[in-house]
Amino acid sequence: MNFTKHQVRLSWDDSWHMDRPHFHEDVEILLCLSEGGDFFIENELYPLQWGALFLIGEATLHKSTASDSYKRYVLHISATELQSLSMPQTDLLACIREAGHCVLLDAERTEELISLFSQLEKPRDDSFGSDMQKMIVLMNLLLKAFSSFEATDRSKRILNPDFARITPILDFIEAHLSEPLTLDIIAANCFVNKYHLCHSFKAVTGFSVMEYIIHCRVLKARELLRKGMRVQEVGESVGFRNNEHFIRTFGALTGTSPKRYAKEYLAGDKC
Repeated sequence: MNFTKHQVRLSWDDSWHMDRPHFHEDVEILLCLSEGGDFFIENELYPLQWGALFLIGEATLHKSTASDSYKRYVLHISATELQSLSMPQTDLLACIREAGHCVLLDAERTEELISLFSQLEKPRDDSFGSDMQKMIVLMNLLLKAFSSFEATDRSKRILNPDFARITPILDFIEAHLSEPLTLDIIAANCFVNKYHLCHSFKAVTGFSVMEYIIHCRVLKARELLRKGMRVQEVGESVGFRNNEHFIRTFGALTGTSPKRYAKEYLAGDKC
């Protein structure tokens, strides 16, 4: 798998619906510039609104669904580059681990970030100092974005109030991920009707219960592979009862096989 160090783009869709939840190996910083919709990220649900800044760590399950046009700036940057740009007092990777996922910015900070995003989006020319100027803009953008999370009281998060309906379901899935999980089992243990379970989960998160479970299992498998566990042992540990099914599913969601993923990471190609 090849990863660029960083990539920024302005995206604007008249109608937007991310068909499937996904995750990636880099860090994503997203600034929402429109209103309406929801953003599901690692067991939390936030409303999409102008000035909402999202910080999405590597291998973090997320999905966005906009109710109308969806305009946003997106920066993808590798964890390796964030580590190289960090300093003793400004550890960017540590900030990702400690910060929340979303903060609502005021108009002034939002406009500052829009300006930095737009500067970073412009193609770099070959003139003397242009590469250094780009790096200065990138550093300013990262500093303003990450400092916005540092100054945020996590108790004042802008979570979607509907999310409370499925919190017990998410908690149960997380606690029993390695065990056989069916809709009947989850519904019985969460004391809900199976139809109501499926309907509520889909309405709030935008994707199905079983789809969510599969992604969570692959993410957990990724962690265990990084620790050096054997492929078959990993598959069994995260709830796959068939090794071929595990390998096929892991490849479909990550673009590589579990064996190759582990080999590349342990060889030092990953952060």
